[in-house]
Amino acid sequence: MNGEITVDGGTLAAAGSAGMVVTPGSASTQSAVQIAFGSTVPAGTALQIASSNGTVVGAFVTSKDMASLIFSSATITDGETYTVYTGGTTTDSAGITEGTLDGANELGTITAGEYRQSAGPGRR
Repeated sequence: MNGEITVDGGTLAAAGSAGMVVTPGSASTQSAVQIAFGSTVPAGTALQIASSNGTVVGAFVTSKDMASLIFSSATITDGETYTVYTGGTTTDSAGITEGTLDGANELGTITAGEYRQSAGPGRR
């Protein structure tokens, strides 16, 4: 990882290459999920994060090719397990958005607040 950021409100989606991951630090008041993909995710791909009860807590449509994503919002709870999906239905075609899991494909699960270079579906 290349460092830490402080997240204490709002919604954050930080996408990039796997080698440039910057994660929330101990001064953050809000948790996040770190997703590192086993291969490049092409621009225009919808990514959705759902809680254990199936509620979409975050949706993001990539605007560039990427291999990692840090997603933080008030709906992410430290220590909780979330499932990551590609596809589904989103309200916007790029950036942070809202969505549903209709037609989405499950990638795997992640735990909020656990950050490491190889974390996430496809890179354990």
